[in-house]
Amino acid sequence: MNKWQKRFLPMGMLLTLALVGCGAEETEDVQATDGDAIPLKVGIQKIAALSNAWIAEEIGIYEEHGLDVELIEFKSGSESINAQRSGSVDIILSAPGTAMVANESGFDLVSIAQNEVAQAEGPDTASIQVLADSGITSLADLEGKKVAIYDSRNQLVIGLKMIIEEAGVDIDKVNFVEVPFASMADALKNGQVDAISLVDPYTTQLLSEGETTVISWNYVESIPEQPVGAWYAREEFVEENSEAVSRFYDAITAASAYMLEDEERAKEHIVAYTGVDASLIAEMPPIAWSNTYSEETWQDIIDMYVDAGELNESHEATEYFADHVIESLQQ
Repeated sequence: MNKWQKRFLPMGMLLTLALVGCGAEETEDVQATDGDAIPLKVGIQKIAALSNAWIAEEIGIYEEHGLDVELIEFKSGSESINAQRSGSVDIILSAPGTAMVANESGFDLVSIAQNEVAQAEGPDTASIQVLADSGITSLADLEGKKVAIYDSRNQLVIGLKMIIEEAGVDIDKVNFVEVPFASMADALKNGQVDAISLVDPYTTQLLSEGETTVISWNYVESIPEQPVGAWYAREEFVEENSEAVSRFYDAITAASAYMLEDEERAKEHIVAYTGVDASLIAEMPPIAWSNTYSEETWQDIIDMYVDAGELNESHEATEYFADHVIESLQQ
């Protein structure tokens, strides 16, 4: 057991991988004939970063790219992975690190498009927050403290542990506790934990209350502009439906460009899609939608996972990319 796994059981990831592995069926060929739109089932969740996938349906971007997309909403990533493996949905969103671990365990997820990256510098969606009067001013102060995290093996937390160690802290002397995002603020205010690892809208919502301070923008400080969400399909599906996934790549690129053209318009769409209060969305940092792959940054994620003991061996970043993604890197 590696040094980052001693203090907690990775039940969330084990459940996800178990769901990934069940109910696999033969891949259905969904290629169009005679110029018809290609049907495609895309799994989404009600989060701000996926409002680009929703707006593509609302304003006809999928149709413009020859796709007949059915958006299927899921409550969690594990639920969508299960549906994708059973053939109920063709394309899903995942953090790259999660898919890498799944593939090394024998699964066949291939990235067909990128969705969102972290900012180059803070403020960003991901933050480590403490009470303003706690006396904790940096990651170096977390030794001997209790830190709330959402999932012990996800990309957000793997990066956090890396930068805590880089701050000179003995990671074995930090007590990580898994807490749902929605419960973290109360856990901090009630003294159950000393620091919390949040993402938006929780980051912005808690900061707006004025009781906390940010001691780290942890996505930014671990790997700036790292991909935090990418679109995946099963390798067999990609091989048999290359035209469909190539069109989806172009469509999601166009949808992201549309959202980035006008920040205020984008926030209106986010409110319409998520139902989150407009005043909160107005305060959030803009989402960094990007379908431009950085092979170097993906490799940094791989190396981070290898160093953490979450991947058993090193891999080349392109091992996780569909052919059309590799071709885009060569242009």
